[in-house]
Amino acid sequence: MKFVAISCVRNEEDIVEAFVRHTLAFVDYLVILDNGSTDHTQGILQSLAVEGLPVEIVEDSSLGYWQWKRMNFLLREYALKKYGADWIIPIDADEFIVAENSLLFRDSISSSPRPVKIQWRTYVPHPDDFMGKTNPVARIGYRLVEEARKYNKIIIPSKVMIAHQDVVLSQGNHNLVRNGKNVKSTDLDSAYLAHIPIRDPGQYGSKVALGYLQYLAMSEKESNWGWQYEAAYALLKSDPGKFLDTYREAALRFSVKPGEDFEPKTVFDPIPYRGGELRYTHDSPGEWRAFCSVLAHAESLARAYSGLSARYDEALAKSSRPSSIIGRLRLFGRSRR
Repeated sequence: MKFVAISCVRNEEDIVEAFVRHTLAFVDYLVILDNGSTDHTQGILQSLAVEGLPVEIVEDSSLGYWQWKRMNFLLREYALKKYGADWIIPIDADEFIVAENSLLFRDSISSSPRPVKIQWRTYVPHPDDFMGKTNPVARIGYRLVEEARKYNKIIIPSKVMIAHQDVVLSQGNHNLVRNGKNVKSTDLDSAYLAHIPIRDPGQYGSKVALGYLQYLAMSEKESNWGWQYEAAYALLKSDPGKFLDTYREAALRFSVKPGEDFEPKTVFDPIPYRGGELRYTHDSPGEWRAFCSVLAHAESLARAYSGLSARYDEALAKSSRPSSIIGRLRLFGRSRR
């Protein structure tokens, strides 16, 4: 049985090397789409590929949090067509497979006639973390005792995708969907995904800023997509100091909607990291990381606007119509009267 993992990443320099090395302890190949990272993520991925690890890097710097479109592309064009996967594992850079061993993990999945769902366990920063560790998987050892709501990720047998061309992976990699209905699945009890969405103040600020802006750039999306960034982004914009000071509290309630009753409790349960030594991961710019990320994102937006403006002027010239500021306003937004 051939197992292929697929992932989309953006600005994950603190964790992406650990993610790649750990994931490859469980799968045969890993395909990663880099969505326009502006930190050291691309360099780290290239170094891992040069090292000879079975990882392929696909680049797509287009705007918008179109995760489901990108993941479905990776699923069919790479996992199935290029690598001939028997099972496909859609996984994020902050998710780490936890199982007794690789053989048991693969055997447990392979025995299922249906797609398999693997449960999240959320890990959070804690005052007793091993702060000298560069690897966040080794540094963060506490997780929630109970989740505010149970989330699962889907693991996909290729035979389902081959038999039904209209089956698609949902946003967030939580379900397979056909004709508007979730495809039936089986729960995997012998393993789980250690989820580390918030790791330090700077990383959290970058995650919130870029996540919110990526969703904002989408012309069409479900009304509930990106809700977890809205309140956090408002706080980051209005009071950055408070945002950074309260990142641990935010981690404890990351999947909790505003106003929802939830009393988080934690337990020390370190993640058994299987990726070996990190070679290319270095300290990020700390609390300034969010600022650096937003500047880089603003620069990419300016360049995209410049290109769009040039194409608009070229189209006007070909149609023999005079360029005008009013025409630009009608194209890019509404003019004030």
